[in-house]
Amino acid sequence: MNIKHLIKKFYEGDSTPEEERYLTTYFLNEDNVDEHLKEDQQVFRLLHDIQIQIPARVSIRLEKAIFLRADKTDSSRYNFAKKIYYWISSAAAIVFLCIGLFFATREPSVPKMADTFSDPKEAALVAEQTLAYISAHLNNGLNKVADAEHEFEKVNQLLNKHLNK
Repeated sequence: MNIKHLIKKFYEGDSTPEEERYLTTYFLNEDNVDEHLKEDQQVFRLLHDIQIQIPARVSIRLEKAIFLRADKTDSSRYNFAKKIYYWISSAAAIVFLCIGLFFATREPSVPKMADTFSDPKEAALVAEQTLAYISAHLNNGLNKVADAEHEFEKVNQLLNKHLNK
């Protein structure tokens, strides 16, 4: 048998009990093992010296207990998560329904810009008066700016006179 292949199967967990016995007897009885297999020989010698016997049916009872406990916890968590999922999805559906009803039953708003005059002549007269009012106040403001500019020129002339002396 190929020892390297058997060691590889052993470390991968794919070896049969017969192959493991063969490896154990090989490493226990062989003194002239290759240098790269010395570590494996030590492993097999340690495993042979520390043989622990597990009582019969203990592993079966442990597996049943583990699977039974895992089934209980997983199913209760699954049921709890399922209930929360249903509650959240129900609440979201209700919220979306309320928002939809709000927008569906709302009356359209009145446009802010609406015609205030039914007679065009009256509308033109009011527009003319408004523009005249704006023009008068704008001219008043422009006159004050011109006066202020004239005053600035006077102040600049006085400053220049005093600075040039």
